[in-house]
Formats: sequence, structure tokens, C-alpha cells
Amino acid sequence: MQRMVRLTRIISGRVGNRVVNFIKMKKYIVLIILLQLVSCEKDKYCSDVIRGKPDHLISEQDLNTVKSLFKSNYLSLDNFQVYLLQKDELGHRHVRCFQYVNDLNIFSDDVIFHFDNTGHYYFLSGDIISGIDIDPLPKLDREAVVQLFLKSVEDDGHYSYKLKDLEDRCFSCELGYWDLNAGISYTDPDFRLAWRVRQEGQAYPVAIINDTENKLICYDNGIRY
Repeated sequence: MQRMVRLTRIISGRVGNRVVNFIKMKKYIVLIILLQLVSCEKDKYCSDVIRGKPDHLISEQDLNTVKSLFKSNYLSLDNFQVYLLQKDELGHRHVRCFQYVNDLNIFSDDVIFHFDNTGHYYFLSGDIISGIDIDPLPKLDREAVVQLFLKSVEDDGHYSYKLKDLEDRCFSCELGYWDLNAGISYTDPDFRLAWRVRQEGQAYPVAIINDTENKLICYDNGIRY
């Protein structure tokens, strides 16, 4: 009889422990789900505002070539991010760069440095911007610029059907500058603090948004005919 009582207590204890452990596990699962929901809400745009010059976008071997070309021609890479090194059939090298002022990307003004087959620098495509006297602190926040981006997608007949899907995605919001006179000959630059917004990890669609005037500068869905 005593053995039966003892056995019953042991079984009851094990069952009780399992019940307690199950309840604890459920609490942990609920907590994890809640934390994920909070995290999704907190990280709605998935990344901080992008600013500052990142690493170059070419291989280490190509970067060493570019550094050698720049050094031998007394050129500085300080305000440039190299995104492509090309070599043509004549052996000439062409270094394509994004340029940065006040630690912000100038979206409208890429430059290309051209070097002949002896490594001599002979031409520059584009204009080097040495300074922009505009307050780099934005007036808009990420939510405002993302809404403007989504409105542009909604107005785009090629992408509007993806709007619902886009609304649940992460967004890349980069702060920089845009020249309103870009591409217009014989005009002085007219820079504005601007945002480049697109789905994170995707090149298109992309919108450039005027931070000062809270409006779209340009939109590109990437479709070419």
C-alpha cells in the first residue's frame, strides 16, 4: 500500500512538473511572439537612415589598381566611393565613382576618371563638387519619405499592383543631395537635401524626394524600352 502511495506521488509529481514546464514553455513562446511583433513594429523600415561614405564596391584587386592610379596622378579618393573599374580594348582604365560632400552622397553627380594605357590621368567625366552649403539635418523622417515613395509606386501603372506587397517590405532610406539642374547645360548647380528611397535590396523602383519641399523630385521604375 505504501509503495502504491509512493508510486502515485512520484507519478503525480512528474505529471505536475510536465504541466508546469508546459505552462512555462507556452509563456516563453507567447513572449517570443510578442517580442517579434514589437521588433517588426520598431524596425518597420528595417535599417537606420543611410548616411556617410561606405566601403568601395569593387574587388580588393581592382581597388589596389585604382589606388595606384590615383596615387601616381596625385589624386585623392577621400570623397569618392568607387563602384566600377573598366578596362577598354585600348588598355585605358575608367574609374566610376559616387562622390560625397558633408559625408552625404550626391545622387545626381557621379564622376568617371579616365586613365590611358600608361596609367596617365587625362580626362574627367562630370564635375567634382567641393562643397555644398546646405544644412545636412533633414526635416522629414523615414515614415514621411516612405509614404511619398509608396504614393509614387501607386501612381505607377507598372508597379501599382505590387503596392500591398511593398507596404510590408523593408525600405532603404538614404540621405544625400540632388542637383535640380542636373543634365541641363550652362546652368549653375541648384542642390537640395534629398532622400533616395527604395525597397531594401532592390535597385528599382526608386524615388528621389526633396527634403526641403516635401515632394518628389524624380521616380524611376527601372523599366527601359
